[in-house]
Amino acid sequence: MKVMTLAALSAAAALAQHSDTVLVNPFQTPDDRARGAVFFRSQCASCHGADATGGAGGPSLATGTFRHAASDEGLFKVITKGVPGTPMPGFSMNGREIWQIVGYLRSLSASRMAEQAAGDAAKGRAIVGAQKCTGCHWMHGGGSPRGLDLSTIGARLSVGELKRALVDPSAEVAPQYWLWEGKLKSGETIKGHRLNEDTFSIQIMDGAGKLRGVDKSTLAEQKLERRSAMPSFKDRMSEAQINDVVAYLATLKGDAR
Repeated sequence: MKVMTLAALSAAAALAQHSDTVLVNPFQTPDDRARGAVFFRSQCASCHGADATGGAGGPSLATGTFRHAASDEGLFKVITKGVPGTPMPGFSMNGREIWQIVGYLRSLSASRMAEQAAGDAAKGRAIVGAQKCTGCHWMHGGGSPRGLDLSTIGARLSVGELKRALVDPSAEVAPQYWLWEGKLKSGETIKGHRLNEDTFSIQIMDGAGKLRGVDKSTLAEQKLERRSAMPSFKDRMSEAQINDVVAYLATLKGDAR
């Protein structure tokens, strides 16, 4: 099979803008999607997360809805040209690799849509309120910034991932939520989430939700644990209650595009 070059594919996309023809992804086999996943992890994961559900530098790409693209052709253009005024640059990969990334992203949204929450969202909302989840999490303009913002969690995580986060929260923890503890030479102990670190200092969010900078020269010792501060609800709620909470969280999509 003759592989189209990036220039040829870009030209085809440009022509499609001035006709009724929509450029369709020509590489959509399971092997293409698998290769697209590899290319995504090497080129895009640093901003959008290893599983495309979003990271510190980029939004989730696993929802099937994109702010700057309404079609596969649009996704191709975003990847090749970038998005002016945003951190998204253009990539000079060959056309086939880009189409394979597009196919991979589409497969993510398709598999997530196939999952259905088994619980009752209304009951789940009541449970979230009773558990006082906003004591650690931010939700719809209120709560605490110590934990993950739940306002768009339904767009970032699948039903299966939401359930795993409740029963085994330390299974996968983003670096900004790793637990840091430092003991100062003065004897004071500081605990919190490490948000950033450079040669001379560490920036953390302490247990009260306040940002704090720690000069490394004042530290006697420090440790970093790659686990979540969130407790497991496996033994705190019944299976039905967990399913209800998952059903509610799955409805929290906000404007996550």
